Parts: sequence; C-alpha cells; structure tokens
Amino acid sequence: MSSLTKAHVDARDFANKLYQAVDSLSADAVGSFLAQDVRFQLGNFDEISGYQQVVDANAAFFQSIAAMSHTLKDVCSVGDTVICTGAVHYTRHDESTLQIPFSAVLKLKDTLIYDYQVYVDISPL
Repeated sequence: MSSLTKAHVDARDFANKLYQAVDSLSADAVGSFLAQDVRFQLGNFDEISGYQQVVDANAAFFQSIAAMSHTLKDVCSVGDTVICTGAVHYTRHDESTLQIPFSAVLKLKDTLIYDYQVYVDISPL
C-alpha cells in the first residue's frame, strides 16, 4: 500500500481515527499515524520535523489542557492528501471551555502522515 488511492483508505475513517487518537490526549496514539520523517505545523508555530520531536510536542501540548474533542465537518481526499475541517472543543485545567474552528491538511505516504498541517488559532487558550 503505497498511497491513499491505491490503499483505498477511506478519508473520513482515517480522519475519525486520527482525531480519536488526538482526543485521547495520547501522544503515542497520535504517533501511530506518523511517518518517521513527519513534518508538523500547528497554526503559526514553527514547524517541527521528525517523529520523536512531533510526538514530544504533542505530549507537551496535551499537558496544557484538561481535554479536547474534535467534531469533523468536511473530509475529502485529493490524491494522497486528506483535508478536513471542523471544530475543536477544549477544556482548560480550570474547567472553562473553548470551541474554535480548525482545518487540517494531511499528506500521506504508505498510509502514514508525512506532512501534517493544522490551521487553528489557539491563542485564546
């Protein structure tokens, strides 16, 4: 299986499973979706490259919140790229909540994400 199209990966199913892993606040679960040479960029933060660096960055972010959940609105694929939009619901450690829109572009190789771009403004957190 060398591509999303050839592997017949269902884009919505892939996105649902990825965001279930993200919402579990488990960096290791997120890591199971990542290629070793992954590039990750969240909002306007500097990009991070490399599997362990991306897993560590996710682990650090997960510690900064009490919980989160994603609601997917649109999911589509173009070639080996999955594009999704929706809302992310954050619960802060003080129990207050915040909901903001997001979109993500996930470029896949061998059904793993090698380029992971999330467009979201987390400054209100």
